[in-house]
Amino acid sequence: MAQEMSFPSAGHHLSDPGAVANGYTEFDIMNRFRNKLILYLSKKGHKYITDENSETNTQYQSRIKPIKGDVIIDMHLNAGGPTATGCEVFISNTAGMESKTLAKELVDQLSKSMGITNRGVKTESQSARGKIGVLNKAGTAVLIEFCFITNMTDLKAFFSNEDCLVEIVGNLLIKYDKNK
Repeated sequence: MAQEMSFPSAGHHLSDPGAVANGYTEFDIMNRFRNKLILYLSKKGHKYITDENSETNTQYQSRIKPIKGDVIIDMHLNAGGPTATGCEVFISNTAGMESKTLAKELVDQLSKSMGITNRGVKTESQSARGKIGVLNKAGTAVLIEFCFITNMTDLKAFFSNEDCLVEIVGNLLIKYDKNK
């Protein structure tokens, strides 16, 4: 019998802190967010497997074994010029309807909650990398770019709404996990 499972990831690790701007690292912010999220999921009785701070993304992706119906969510902060703004969510080039629907709900709710631009749902081929491995695992998979770490207005919107954002992401993880 399948067990309900979500796979929330902070997106970066101790050896790859991601974007650095305005006195913050992407890893530090997303690590704190992920920890709040897994606490929220625990309080709701929802099972999860998450990344470890000492493992690379490749190691994490090799360790996890999501199945159809599970939800994978990779969490990031975008980087660009100081005026670049907004929230966007990426899906696989071959994403199924569940991934597309989850991504749309996430980007709509997150951007509205923060009061920042909704940059929409995009495919991995529209990303700077072109291919994003975690989006091609079994299950419903999305990658969130909450806001721009390089834009202080975006960061303030993220920080001031962080607990609400945790609830949004947590509730949608639980809603879309079909292995309950």
